[in-house]
Amino acid sequence: FASSTKSLIITLPSPSWIATLLLSQKLLSNDSSIENLLKATPVAKSVKIVMASRLASIAITLDMETIQVSQLCIDAYTVKQSILQTPKIKLKEQQVKVLNPRKLEVFPQANKDKLHFELHRLKNKLPSVVVKGITTVQRAVVNKEQERDCKSDVKGETYELLVEGTGLLAVMGIDRVDGRNTKSNHIMEVQQRLGIEAARISIIDVINYTMSSHGMTIDLRHMMLLADLMTYKGEVLGITRHGVQKMKDSVLMLASFEKTTDHLFNASVNGRDDKIEGVSECIITGIPMQIGTGMFKLRQCVQQVELNYQSEPMLS
Repeated sequence: FASSTKSLIITLPSPSWIATLLLSQKLLSNDSSIENLLKATPVAKSVKIVMASRLASIAITLDMETIQVSQLCIDAYTVKQSILQTPKIKLKEQQVKVLNPRKLEVFPQANKDKLHFELHRLKNKLPSVVVKGITTVQRAVVNKEQERDCKSDVKGETYELLVEGTGLLAVMGIDRVDGRNTKSNHIMEVQQRLGIEAARISIIDVINYTMSSHGMTIDLRHMMLLADLMTYKGEVLGITRHGVQKMKDSVLMLASFEKTTDHLFNASVNGRDDKIEGVSECIITGIPMQIGTGMFKLRQCVQQVELNYQSEPMLS
């Protein structure tokens, strides 16, 4: 069992093929205990199968010391309501009995032939029950920063909450979190929750942070151009085979990126035309690009030069 305040939940780390998703937000009050409201914290001392002469049950004992230290408002009654509201468990109210604020029992409803399997099924399912909090958060850390006022030269402390996981709106709605200074490197979630303009700003921030962390500096206008290219369609499109297909309709443009023969074959079968207006198409066909100096044609008026022809000299 764990609490993210969360939980009775044991959260698994992110898969190795997915980059770590981080949320960063400023706190309105200097209180480092807010991380306990998010991170996964074990709250169950034991989960045991109890076999009696007539009844068999699962006894759950809560670790009240950990709950009090973490300032979590969790007791056996809270756990009971969470178990009943979990659809995968499928228990009725009479099957969950609260013995005291720190202990409760769960009675499975099954035949004698299936009782053993039902007990172990519940024992495996109960640790995944969420009591309260955000299930998509794996870890939360409060970072203390020193800030100096330029006018008064007085140092002050600010607290920043770093969250590993997703759930942008849920984190922004937590008390003492400044939602206006909340950032996420999950671009798709930012687009879904805050809109395409916020996603554009996030793309610029992530590129700038990544490059500056490696000691590289990029002109802001280059990052703005890339972010504009990825978001001008109203959705975030990657510079990939699927993203380019949504950005451009040119046959030669798509053929120059990936799957050249497939694009050319489909275009010839369907009789598609290409106006050859983009950069890639012009380079392929050897036509000047209609960008920069290629946007216009310049003609110069040159006066006609009269040439005076004389007889060739006679050499002796």
